[in-house]
Amino acid sequence: MGCGGSTPTAQDKKPPLECPVAREELEEKGWHHHVLEEGTGSPVLKGKKFTMDFKGYLADPPYTSFGQGDDKVIDKAGKGLVKGMNEGVLLMKEGETAIISCAPSHGYGDKAAPGIPVGSVLLFKVTIKTVG
Repeated sequence: MGCGGSTPTAQDKKPPLECPVAREELEEKGWHHHVLEEGTGSPVLKGKKFTMDFKGYLADPPYTSFGQGDDKVIDKAGKGLVKGMNEGVLLMKEGETAIISCAPSHGYGDKAAPGIPVGSVLLFKVTIKTVG
């Protein structure tokens, strides 16, 4: 698979997180949610509070990480994150770990952010810690 826009070269290091969806599919929907470990707790509900651990990566070389949050509190699910994350966490349950992939349209788009070039595909490894 792979949703990055460039083809890795022999000099590129292995990505710390593999994108679980093809670029075309990701761009069509804007984001993708891939479960790594099923959650058994309460679901994340829109507008409700939850906490999560997350780490973000670029899908293209040099595959750098750009953000991390341990026990990050989100007061209203569906708001406060990039669009793809806002939508992806609403499919998750307490205890679940997933990769949420975001096309540029559901990430930072045509805006750069610290450590994130314009037009980047973003990968987030997310664990929902508590809901409610």
